[in-house]
Amino acid sequence: MCILIEQGGRIVNMETVYKPAWKSYYKEFLLMLLLLAVCGAVHYLKNGASWLKWMWIAACVVDVLVFIYVALRRATMSLILRDNPDSPANQEVAFVTCNPLKPWSSDFRRSIEIGLSNIMHIEVGQNLMQTMLGVGDIIITSSGTSGEEIRATNIPSPSTVRDTIQEHARKYTMA
Repeated sequence: MCILIEQGGRIVNMETVYKPAWKSYYKEFLLMLLLLAVCGAVHYLKNGASWLKWMWIAACVVDVLVFIYVALRRATMSLILRDNPDSPANQEVAFVTCNPLKPWSSDFRRSIEIGLSNIMHIEVGQNLMQTMLGVGDIIITSSGTSGEEIRATNIPSPSTVRDTIQEHARKYTMA
C-alpha cells in the first residue's frame, strides 16, 4: 500500500507499506484442509456415530483458531518505506512487529528504523518454496552494524521491493 501526501501539486511525503503475502502461509492452510479431510473420512467410515457432531465442531474451532493466528501474524508485521524529501527524520526504512500474545510486555511492539542514507546493503533471500510462491526475505544492513539489522520475511516480489528501496536510498547517499 502506497500513501502519497501532496501539497500544492508536489508530493511531500510518501509511505509504502509491505506485508507478508497470504500465500506464504500455505503450511497453515494445508493443515486446515487436512484436518477437514480427516474429519470427512472419519464421518464417512463411522457414519451414524453420536460423537461425529462434536468432532466437526472441534475441527471447525481449530480451523478458525489457525486462521486467526495467520491473520494476526500477517497483520502485525510491516516493512515501511518512508520518503519525505523535506524532512530527514522521515527518510527511512522501518520494520515493525507486534506480539499480540504479550500486550502488556515490553516487547509487545518492536520497531527498527534505518535512515535511507545509512543503508549499506539490501539482499533478497529465497528458498525453493519462496521462489515458487514469488515471495522472499528482504535483508537490510546499515552502517554501524556488523550483521543484518532488518529481516522482513515472505514479502511479495522481493526483487522489486529491493530495487524500490535502493532507488530511494540512492537519492540520499549521492547527495
